[in-house]
Amino acid sequence: MKIVVLALLLASVDGFAAPAARTVVKQSGSKATLAPRLHAPVPASLHLRGGTTAIQSSLAGVLTGATGIPAVAGIAAAAGTLAYIRQAYIFSLSYGLSMLGIGGAVLLASPGPLLLQVHAGLVAAYGGRLFAFLLWRQRFQPGYDGEARLRALDKTPRLKRTPIILSTALFYALMSSPLVYHFQSSPLSGVGAVVSTVGCVVAAVGLIYEAVADQQKSLFKMALRADSKEDAQCTSGVYAQSRHANYFGELVFWSGATLAGVPAVLAASVPLWVRAIRAVCSGLGLAGIYFIMLSATKRLEARQEEKYKSSAGFDDYMKNSNALFPKLW
Repeated sequence: MKIVVLALLLASVDGFAAPAARTVVKQSGSKATLAPRLHAPVPASLHLRGGTTAIQSSLAGVLTGATGIPAVAGIAAAAGTLAYIRQAYIFSLSYGLSMLGIGGAVLLASPGPLLLQVHAGLVAAYGGRLFAFLLWRQRFQPGYDGEARLRALDKTPRLKRTPIILSTALFYALMSSPLVYHFQSSPLSGVGAVVSTVGCVVAAVGLIYEAVADQQKSLFKMALRADSKEDAQCTSGVYAQSRHANYFGELVFWSGATLAGVPAVLAASVPLWVRAIRAVCSGLGLAGIYFIMLSATKRLEARQEEKYKSSAGFDDYMKNSNALFPKLW
């Protein structure tokens, strides 16, 4: 927790570094003089135009410079208040809603360029898809009593959930920080634009892969319940090579979303120490989701082995698949 808070505080000061080092040209008669720029510059794509609304300009202001990371942490904290209803929502519905809100805020604040809009759109689509899927599974999926399972996890009094809501919001801000930095350094060009494009493609693949995995497993479980069959392990489709294909898709998505922001993280237009801070914050976000997914995979592996080891074909399935990364040979 202390590391996350420190990283957020460091990230929030990066907007103060560049203004002190930049200068602008002022014309005085026939002479050009250099004068310090006292405020963080607004990217070219953020200048007010005919269709820009007050909300867009306000969002652009808070997402630029020192307030960028705290602003997206605030969005995540607002989404995190769902945890006051059910404690486990902080890692499910609030997670999806946080990313939908953060990606949507960047989309609304920036009328362009296209690469930034694609990056933000992918984060928003990821969050929206996850939120909708989890809401459907927990509330409306036939034969699945998700609310009963979540109710059993309400072990902390509501007001005492505030620290976990705030700390998780900081973590979600770090996860989405590459998008914030992309917004602040847009537009990208040259090699940076190519790297960011590759990252967006990887993120799109991860988003689709995870969506397919989630839906496939849910439909498999629904069919078992509809036929009054005992619970069984899903071993077909994307799960034929990866026993936790949905987790693999999530890691692919966040790897791509982080890569899409790497050119902005390392932008030459900001001081070296600011680039270092951005790299630390982005790295913590990506390392955090990897740690969570790998830990969850390890726990589920132990649980599934205990539950399904007596099933026919279990040993063959274990040999022909990997726990997380698909086994292709």
